[in-house]
Amino acid sequence: MKKFGGTKYKSLWDKTTWLIIGLVLICCVVPCFLDDGIWPTIISLVMLAFVLLTFLGIYYRIDKNKLVVYIFFIPNAYPIDKIKEIKPTKSVISSPATSLTHRLAITFTDRKILKSSTPLIISPVRQDEFISQLISINPNIQL
Repeated sequence: MKKFGGTKYKSLWDKTTWLIIGLVLICCVVPCFLDDGIWPTIISLVMLAFVLLTFLGIYYRIDKNKLVVYIFFIPNAYPIDKIKEIKPTKSVISSPATSLTHRLAITFTDRKILKSSTPLIISPVRQDEFISQLISINPNIQL
């Protein structure tokens, strides 16, 4: 696995993120109080750990001319020079973004990059700084 450097941006945790974690926590804690044995409790705690690790494993890096998106600590690199447009979105499409309200949709000039026509949706903290850094690398990005 290639090691990436550059500027790190964590994924934004907002009220919706905490709401999702709270709902998962409630669903995972309920079996702990039931008298069904130890296995439902163990399975619930493993599920809670999985959700938390998944959320903690989402972050982004801008490394030279690459936008690196980490999903469950696994990097996926995208060329910044192929970014066509960045715009705010409220889309709830499954994506490497922990926030449901403060998201950015990134479209690329070449469909082969994502192997899809849907945009890459992310939710970095310090979004203005993030966008400025991408534009400094590729001034052709439309906002």
